[in-house]
Formats: sequence, structure tokens, C-alpha cells
Amino acid sequence: MNIKLSLSGLLCGTVFLLTSSMSLAQTPTAAQIEQFKSLPAAQQQALARQYGVDLDALSKTKHAQPNLKQAASGHARRAASTAGETAIEKNAVEASNKVNLAEVKEEKVTKQQLKQFGYELFDGTPGSFMPATDIPIPSEYVMGPGDNIIVQLYGKENQSYALTINREGEIQFPNLGPMVVAGLSFTDVKALIGTMVSEQMIGVKVSVTVGALRSIRIFILGAAKLPGSYTINSLSTMTNALFASGGISKAGSLRNIQLKRGGKLVTSLDLYDLLLSGDTSSDTRLLPGDVIFIPSIGKTVGVSGEVRRPAIYELKDETTSEQVVALAGGFLPTAYPQVSRIERINSRGERTLVDVDLKSKQGKSLPIRDADILQVFSVLNTMEDIVVIEGHIKRPGGSAWRAGLSFSDIVSGADALLPNADLNAALIVSELEPTQQIEVKFFSPAAAFASPRSASDPVLNARDKVLIFDFQSNRATVLKDIVKRLAVQANGNQRRQLVSINGSVRFPGQYPLVSNASANDIIALAGGLTDRAFSLGAEITRYVFDEQQQQVTEHINIDLKSAAGYSLVPEDAIQIKHLPSWVGTETIELEGEVVFPGTYTIQRGETLSQVIQRAGGLTEYAFIEASIFSRAQLRSLEAQRLKELKQQLTADIAAANLQEQSVDGDTQLDTQNLLSTMEGMRPTGRMVIDLANIIKMPEQHDVVLKNGDRLTVPKQSQSVTVVGEVQYATSHIFESKLSVNDYIERSGGTNIKADKKRIYVVRANGSVFLPSESRWFKRGDSAIQPGDTVVVPLDADRMKKLTLWASISEIVYRMALGAAAVASF
Repeated sequence: MNIKLSLSGLLCGTVFLLTSSMSLAQTPTAAQIEQFKSLPAAQQQALARQYGVDLDALSKTKHAQPNLKQAASGHARRAASTAGETAIEKNAVEASNKVNLAEVKEEKVTKQQLKQFGYELFDGTPGSFMPATDIPIPSEYVMGPGDNIIVQLYGKENQSYALTINREGEIQFPNLGPMVVAGLSFTDVKALIGTMVSEQMIGVKVSVTVGALRSIRIFILGAAKLPGSYTINSLSTMTNALFASGGISKAGSLRNIQLKRGGKLVTSLDLYDLLLSGDTSSDTRLLPGDVIFIPSIGKTVGVSGEVRRPAIYELKDETTSEQVVALAGGFLPTAYPQVSRIERINSRGERTLVDVDLKSKQGKSLPIRDADILQVFSVLNTMEDIVVIEGHIKRPGGSAWRAGLSFSDIVSGADALLPNADLNAALIVSELEPTQQIEVKFFSPAAAFASPRSASDPVLNARDKVLIFDFQSNRATVLKDIVKRLAVQANGNQRRQLVSINGSVRFPGQYPLVSNASANDIIALAGGLTDRAFSLGAEITRYVFDEQQQQVTEHINIDLKSAAGYSLVPEDAIQIKHLPSWVGTETIELEGEVVFPGTYTIQRGETLSQVIQRAGGLTEYAFIEASIFSRAQLRSLEAQRLKELKQQLTADIAAANLQEQSVDGDTQLDTQNLLSTMEGMRPTGRMVIDLANIIKMPEQHDVVLKNGDRLTVPKQSQSVTVVGEVQYATSHIFESKLSVNDYIERSGGTNIKADKKRIYVVRANGSVFLPSESRWFKRGDSAIQPGDTVVVPLDADRMKKLTLWASISEIVYRMALGAAAVASF
């Protein structure tokens, strides 16, 4: 019997939870659903009929649960972020940023998008904010038909009963008979049952609790998102019912939600009390048949700008601007309420603006009208009474300004600067009132440190910017924005306050014309003279205008030693000359069979034979005829030529294809191989010289050296190499009796692609000769010598559509031979 009663109570509680959860748009747990489904089908249907459960809806409830959780979490995330927090965080970030003197337009207030306040409370799925069903029942709760009472007997007799109040308001208590409990409070019901048990069941004690609660039906009408009739549990309040219905539409009022009972107004709920103060005292518990009516929204006012909650608010008792600002959470610390305004529709239906000082008594009491937009501006993004120091300093940034503040007051000495700072030149950029145009002043930090509070230590004005330089950064680039600003300031009465300096200074370029500037000041500002400067003289080019406004150019020579007293005028151009005979350090590399190989510094006009003599001459193993002399200038020319030839060859192939004269498969393969070879080629810059004659008769054959030249003298060679279109390209031991054809035959002979009429030989020193049987070039000595290379070229006639083939293949062969020769030493 006890087991049956316990199971019956558990099933009734489960069915009640399912019923309550579904009526309130809540989702029952998976355990509750499975427990209900485990019952026999007949019992499920009976319980469903008794408690009004929709079995089809129940089968879908489990699948809907994840979406409800996501909606609830999304709502929580949205509630966690407010406009006030965002603005406060932004203000903290701005305060941590680098001090900036720039002026910024105030546009964010006028362009801010406002949303109606409070309606996001109902975002998400209906039922995301429901009352819990397992909370203690209030002692004043009035019992009624449908409520379930759980009675636990213990002592002499141990029993548990789940008793439901029937329509007559009675519970059927086993062995004690019916008891009328409807209309009694829960406290009275506990007392009644306790008295009955103690009087009629000796030795038995009782514990009374409430199980499943009854359901009630109420109506939500007016400007609700989903108006209609709703079934909710008997503990539900007005807010619970609103959430069950999906909330209030944006056309409905949040401040005058009416509860009607029997056609009469019982109370009104202002949701702003809940949203702004957390006050739920007006959240009345509902009774069966109650009607929640949501009227249309009342008067509204928007608040934008520097308030904690910018939004559109519904008015109730608020009539003044001060009360509206209080609705918006008050001013942010960055607000400047003295300069605020109201955008309003006047009596003629026109939009207009009303200026208001929200700090004054009159401004606070200014009446607010329906559809007003109150705009609260921020403090200007401009810092006053500061000076800013930037550049090569350990602690850049702003400092407080006071009258009489000098440079040495904010930078005490050179130890406050980073290493390698320029102590000879610094700038002060000042703003001129009221136009805020700039003026640039020059000073020497070293002089300021040496004589604090003197004329060398400049006094700073409010909002001055001090620039400290180093010797690595290009100052012309650093000062680019200042130069542009000075150029913009120029007009018909004032030329551009700029000068330029070029030549032997560290940082040539255009610079501000500092106040009372001398030529030496601008030289110091440009980083000073280089070690190659001609210090005895410089030239200033000046542009002046005569009486007819015609430009006249003057060239003025000055002595840099006395340039400190030479004043400059706008748009002067200073030219610092280089030392006349200076060419810098030039070197040549000697490699291979030289007595003392290495890199040698050369002077202008020095020759190759002279440097070889300085290096101790050549060794006895030197292969003079195969010496390789290369020049940097020639390497650059070869690289450019290779690039051009590759582009031309690619274009030639494309043109042939466009003319429907496509090359055959073998030729196309050859072309791709040649292009790949050209891609990997590295120019050698080889120049053919006769080193033997240079050493013997330098007065006739010597070479004047240039920077970057290189001489490589290999060891004696006994090989002859055959390359090109032969069966097997390789090297052979030199034999004086063998001819060109003999060496080709030893490499397997020519292949089908070879041009036999254009076979040529490259001497070890890089010169080319034609064998006697060839008619390509002028005939010469055809004897093969050690170190020679026999080249069998491609047949150019096979490439009639590609006119560059012969010249390109020739260059590639020669460069490949030169590179191989250099690499072998």
C-alpha cells in the first residue's frame, strides 16, 4: 500500500511538472519525460486526460530543450553588456593611450543609433524566465481545487498519501474521511490535518507539504507579442505571465501594465521599477480569470551621447531634463553637460534644436516634450595645459605645464635620453592662437643642459611639442607631417616656411624653416655633415621676386665656418659639396694561383699589373691563358640583358601561337628547357683579357681597375671539354694531335639537333675562334689548346618562328661556360 501511494505521488508530481512546464513554455527534464514514458500506455492516457497533457507536444519537448538553453544563454550574454560599461571602458583605454594634441570632431553623439529601453528583456524564446516549481510554498498561499497535498504519517503508523483537492474543495483522507480545505491558507490546512490526526489517530504524528500546484488560466491582452489565453501555475505573478507570453511588443507600454480582475483595475505594474531599481513589490500574484492588459506606449524621449545608458525611454511622471538624465543612468565622467542640446518637433511640425546647460538650475528644470532627443556631448578630445615630448627619449609623453616651464625642467639631462641621441639639434613645435597654426623653433639640448634657465634653455608654452632626434632615423621622414602643415599655411602674404638641404649631410631633404634660422642650424637639423663633406664652402640657391613679380634665382657661396651668422629665408636650398677627389674605398679580389691572394684596396687609376705586383706575382702553377677577369658593372649589364631576352623570347613564343604557327613538340621542349636554364643563370660579368701580355707589356695591354673587379687565376689544365648538342657532354685529356672533330667524336658525335656549320671553340681566357672547317666567323688559328671548350650549338634554322633562338642560346652557352670556369677554381 505504501509503495503504491509513493509511486502514485511521484507520478502525479511528474505529470504536474510536465503540465506546468508546458503551460509555462518551460522544458521538462529528460528524466521526467522518460519516467512518464515508462508508464503503460493506458495509464499515460488516463493521466494525460486528468491533467490536460498533450502527448504529441510532450514527444517534441525533449528536442526543443537545447534551443531554449541557447536562447537563455544568449539573453544572459546580452544582459551582461551595457552601453555605459562600453563607454567607461573606452574612456579608460583613451586615458591609457599616447598623449595627443590633435583636434577631433564631435560626431558620435549626432550619429548614435538609439534603441527603445527595456524591450530586450523579452528577447529570446517565451518561457526563458519562469518561476521555479520547487520553491517553498508561502504560508499565506490559499489552497484550491487541483492543488496536491502530501501527508506523511509516522510513529505508530507509517503511511504517505498524495491527496488532491477535488472540485468540492475536499480531500479524501483514508480512514478519516473527507476534509474541506479549499479557501484555507496552507498554514490553516496544516493545522486542520494535524488536529484531525492527533484526535483520531493516537500515537501518530503528521507532516504536511504541498505537492503539485493547480493550474490557472489567465488572459494577456493589448500590445503583447503573443496575446491570448495562457495556463500557468497558481504561484505565477504578472512578470511570469508576461514572459510566458513572449513579452511586450515595442508598441506597448512598459510603465503602465494593468491587472484587471472581474472587470476592475486591481493594480498597475511599472517594469522600469524592476529594470532600474530591482523593485518587485508591485509584481502581484495572479488568480484564475485575471486579465493582464498592456496599453499602447506613452510619451517617449531619447537620450544619446555621454550617459550611461543611451536609449529611448518611455515617460511616466518624468517631466524635466534632469529626470530624463536620471532614467539614462546619469552622466559619464567624459560628459560635458554644459553644452547639450535637444532635438525637438515644434508646434509648427518642424524639427528644431534647443541649446541647454544641464548643469544649471534652469537647464535641469527644462520641460521635456514627447519625441524629444536629448544630446549630451563629451569633453573635447583636446588636452590643455600640457607639453608633449616625443622621439628618442626614455619616457616620452605629456607633462603638466606651468608658467615659466623650461626644457630642462622636464628633461633633466642626457641620461633621460636614449643612447645615441642627437644633443646638437631638437625642435619645438608651438601653436599660434587663435588659428592654431604652427611655428617651429630650433635649440640645442646640449646647450640647455649646460646652462639651465639661460637663453639656451627655451621656455615652453602650453601645448608645445618637443622633438628629440637620433642618428639612425631619417629626420626628413619624421618631420614629413610638419612640413606638409607648414606648406598648407602658406598664402599670398607668407611664403612656405621651408628650406631644403642636399649633398653631404646625414639626412638630406626638406625641413621646417625654424625661427631666426642660420645655415648651421639647418645643417645640424639634417644630422650634420658627413665625413665626405667639403667643409670649406657650400652654396645657397635663393628664389626672390622683383618689382614685376618675376622670379629671380640667386646662387650664394658661403663659408661653412662662418655660416652661423648667415640667415636663411623661406624656400632656400642649401647644397653641401662633396670632397672633390673623394671616391671612397675601392677594392679588387685576387683569387687562385697568386702568391698572396686576397682583397686589395686600390686607388684611382691603379692597374691590374700593379696590383698583381703588390700581391707578389703569380705562382709557377698559374694557368695564365685561362685567367678569368670579371667586373661588377658587366654583371649588372648581363643580368639586365638576360631579363630582356627572356621577356622577348616569351613574347615571341606567344606571338607564334597567336598566328597559329605553333612550334612542334621537340622545339617546344627545347624552348622550355632554355627558359628554365635562363631562370637559373647568374651573370658572371667576365671580360676577356690577355693576362700574359698584361704582365709582359703593361704599358700596352694593362687594364685600369674599378671597384668590385675580380681576377681568378686557375691551375694548369690538361683537359678539353665538349658541351652542347652531342651525345655525351664531357671533358677529355688534351692531346695535341686531336682536332675539333676528334673531340666531338669522343663525345659520341653530334645529335639530331646540332648545327654542325656553327661549331665553335671557347678558349680558356674566354675568347672564341672558329675551326677551319667552319664558315661562321673569320677563320683563325684552329689548334686546340688545354683548357679549351668545344661548343656544338643548336640548329637555329629549326626555330624560324622564334627569331631570338640563336642569340639567346649563344649567350646562355657563354655564361654557363664562364660560371663553370669560375666555380672550378
